[in-house]
Amino acid sequence: MNYASVLSSTLGDPKGSVQAYKYPLPWIGGPFRLTQGPNGRYSHYGVKGRYAMDIAMPEGTPIIAARGGTVVKIENSQSGRGSNASGNFVRILHEDGTMGVYLHLMRGSVSVREGQRVSVGTALARSGNTGNSTGPHLHFVVQRNSGNELISIP
Repeated sequence: MNYASVLSSTLGDPKGSVQAYKYPLPWIGGPFRLTQGPNGRYSHYGVKGRYAMDIAMPEGTPIIAARGGTVVKIENSQSGRGSNASGNFVRILHEDGTMGVYLHLMRGSVSVREGQRVSVGTALARSGNTGNSTGPHLHFVVQRNSGNELISIP
């Protein structure tokens, strides 16, 4: 018999205390229209994305950090629908263990790197139409680690 070890982890601190924080808008320009909010019928259901927001905006709109932290994951090479429903994205780990996630970004536009510290207002990328997307928009969600999975928080 052959056995293989499998190790998995979830980012963030499940024991962390989520701090109250008023998020500024994570883009430059507008005004733009909210096309799907919390508990949306198209894709904002389930614990991981329940409190996500989709904001329609022209492709190429500058996306900025809504909160400071460390960039822990990026995807920057997907075009169109691709193989990842998130499309191109940036995930930022905040000091309280929560994470801000910016999805469906324009291919090649991500301007930060994994491990980079960012502040509120740091340029991250440009909005796009990649992954499971029905048109150009920003999908923004804040998540925390609940032990074995990520859950979205208001």
